[in-house]
Amino acid sequence: MDDVIATITNVTDGIKPVAPILAGLVLVIIGLLWTFAKDPQKKEGYTGWMVNVFIGFAIVYLAASLVSWAGGKVVGFG
Repeated sequence: MDDVIATITNVTDGIKPVAPILAGLVLVIIGLLWTFAKDPQKKEGYTGWMVNVFIGFAIVYLAASLVSWAGGKVVGFG
C-alpha cells in the first residue's frame, strides 16, 4: 500500500510543475489566434477556449494538490 501511495504522490508532484507551463503556452497560442482573428465569432470562440483552458488548469492543479496532500495524511505513510 505504501508503494501505491508513494507512486501516486510522485505522479501528482510531477504534474504540478508542468501544468502551469503547459496552460501558459496554450493561453499564449490562443491569445495570438484571438489577436489576429478578424471575425467576431472566432474571437468569441477563442475567448471561450481561454476560459476552458483556465478552468481545466485549475481542475488539474487542484486535483493534483488534493491527492498529494491526502497521500501525506494516510495513516502509516511517511
